[in-house]
Amino acid sequence: MWIAFALAAQAAPATLPDIQLDARVTARRVEIRSSGEARLEARAQPDAGSDVRVERNLPRDGRRSLRNIDIRVRAEARLAGPEGPQPDQPQNR
Repeated sequence: MWIAFALAAQAAPATLPDIQLDARVTARRVEIRSSGEARLEARAQPDAGSDVRVERNLPRDGRRSLRNIDIRVRAEARLAGPEGPQPDQPQNR
């Protein structure tokens, strides 16, 4: 399966995102006060392949106090090409 994914990624043309956000956070200490799910997403309208990737060194052992945490987030939004004038944008004449 990984081979098919790698081949597909190589075959797809790389296009630069219309909007890109890169963030790196380093924390000496993090206290978790409540449990639950955290989600980060990027959306565009009309969407042409937006993506969010998160790299982190968080331990998955359920600890509530963490030290020396590094998190890197890369969010990309790609807008689909215009299919005519958008309703909220004036036409150029």
